Amino acid sequence: MLTLTLLRHAKSSWDDETLPDFDRPLSRRGERTAPLIGSYMRLHGIEPELVLCSTARRTIETLELVIAELATAPK
Repeated sequence: MLTLTLLRHAKSSWDDETLPDFDRPLSRRGERTAPLIGSYMRLHGIEPELVLCSTARRTIETLELVIAELATAPK
């Protein structure tokens, strides 16, 4: 059976309100918490075979932190 997992980006920064929504980076909080979802996914056996990700900055930053946690943590 196929499983679809949806993941929202971590908390984004509003420090620079002049940035277009598409270009907003993660906040410090987002940078701290995004790896936690990677740990959760690893611990619960959620290992995506295919990832479709928006090209918005905050979504790519979130994905990079999640994947780093999945790749470096022991299984």
